[in-house]
Amino acid sequence: MRFARLSALILAAAPTLALAKGPPLLPPLPPPLPALDLPADRPVIAAQIAGRDVLLTVDFGADPVVLIGPDAHRRLGLAGEARPDGKPVRRGLFQVSVGQVPLAVPFSRETLVIAGQALPARVLAAAAVPDGQAAGSDGVIGLPLLPYGDVQISRRAPGAQDRQVTVPARIGGNSGALGFDWRLGDGAGRIEVELHNLRPAGVASVASVAAASRLAQAGGGHLDGPVRRVVIGFGVARPVRRLLFERPVVMAGLAVTSVDVRLFDWAGGADLPPDAGTDRATLTVIGRRGRQRGWPVLKLGDDVLGRCASLRWRREAGEWLLTCPSP
Repeated sequence: MRFARLSALILAAAPTLALAKGPPLLPPLPPPLPALDLPADRPVIAAQIAGRDVLLTVDFGADPVVLIGPDAHRRLGLAGEARPDGKPVRRGLFQVSVGQVPLAVPFSRETLVIAGQALPARVLAAAAVPDGQAAGSDGVIGLPLLPYGDVQISRRAPGAQDRQVTVPARIGGNSGALGFDWRLGDGAGRIEVELHNLRPAGVASVASVAAASRLAQAGGGHLDGPVRRVVIGFGVARPVRRLLFERPVVMAGLAVTSVDVRLFDWAGGADLPPDAGTDRATLTVIGRRGRQRGWPVLKLGDDVLGRCASLRWRREAGEWLLTCPSP
């Protein structure tokens, strides 16, 4: 969903704030809190921002930031210049490209308190309610920002059909989200995989062109169905088509039989797979801004993750534990 680059663009009248370029690293944290286990249908935690109570929805596929909707942002008074400690507010712009749509989302540096632990956080002011935000919560928080060493989202108790797969976790190459790298079979190459637990039911997993090309090689894929638009992130919808596989593509024990392909996003030198018997020129991967550099990323959603008993991240071990039905 995101190619996140933090810049040193500073809003007028705000103090200078130096931000490193490139994907953000895992934030420095005090010793981790005990394990956190959240229900998949409502992964919500209590926190404080600028000294005020909030409820935040945990997004396994988000950058290490907090995204707050406009109503909650006003209620928290984050647009003002005063803070309880009397220090000036530091502001900036979080630059992100949702495919070929560039955005600059305003943020302020705030003190975030979770279970008694305080840490600095970028709090972004979303233009609308963030994608996937649970009802009754105030915003969305990225998994890497949580001060817990062990975080699990549970959907059900594991059964005889499940097996646990452990895979090394990594923070993204082109985003600040946690995920893992996976090398596909048949010489198709490597892709980045992210776990997006907040993508709603009925919305398919989605791949960039670069990832779709490699997945199609591994699974014998072809495009099928009409062009549609689906929300990718930050409320931005992008054109997609369904990519069907002749044989399931298995990654970390997760069997994928189809994905949506973002027709114009992150292609690099890759081309789309065969078009199921039609040569419609409208399906070129060249968008209005030309080809973006290749980013082979697959964002798994509820169509795949919804079958799993649990998803677990262990910070210090740097690993995912995925308990899902055997493929």
